[in-house]
Amino acid sequence: MKTAPWLLVAPGELKEGATLILDPTEARHATGSLRRRPGDDVILVDGAGFVAEAMMGTVEGRRAEVVVRGVRSEPKAPGEGVVLALAVLDGSMMDWAVEKAVEVGVRSLRPVLTERVQPNRRGLAGRCAHWRRIALQAIKQCHRPWAMEVREPQPLEGLIEEENPLGGGVVADRAGYPVGQLASTARSLLLVGPEGGFSAAEDFLLTEAGWPRLRLGGHVMRAETAATVGSAMLAARLDSTLK
Repeated sequence: MKTAPWLLVAPGELKEGATLILDPTEARHATGSLRRRPGDDVILVDGAGFVAEAMMGTVEGRRAEVVVRGVRSEPKAPGEGVVLALAVLDGSMMDWAVEKAVEVGVRSLRPVLTERVQPNRRGLAGRCAHWRRIALQAIKQCHRPWAMEVREPQPLEGLIEEENPLGGGVVADRAGYPVGQLASTARSLLLVGPEGGFSAAEDFLLTEAGWPRLRLGGHVMRAETAATVGSAMLAARLDSTLK
């Protein structure tokens, strides 16, 4: 049986028996492409672990109500999960990578500034807010109760300094080793460089920091593809160790 579509609500709104007014964007989505009508079932999610069964209520123009039937709280999975440290990519490439990271189960995204990344520094705050909106919207597609964390962008040096005391991470690299050869103690933190790759100085820095290299396959991948494939590999590896 086909499951009811998921819609977003703000954290703290989900209470059994409550009647909520959907955000205009969600209302347009529900009554437009999803063709939801009064009495139809929907699932509401707030990105903070709460999921609710609900029913479409009154729909008047752009205004749509939903009636909450029952609410459940989904605990966060144990551990830190998969962390993706991705060099900031241009426009739609970064948007695509953020969306797919949510779908494959990345818990936290760390945008990274490298020598071959030249974003408009003054525009980074707006882009980060944009990535968070994409990440939140993506939980509806893959039915995730918790939103993916999107941190503020940081320089590569800052990432290494912050993560090394915790065990560091692994670097996506065609010259690396298969995932099965990673040490059992290796963290599920994947670092993917920019389209032009890391500079020689950055490669040296990562080697000195002791970050192992992970081979994702035999073909050359775009950075956003490598981020998705590598994250999925680490998610599967992590899942197998928890069973």
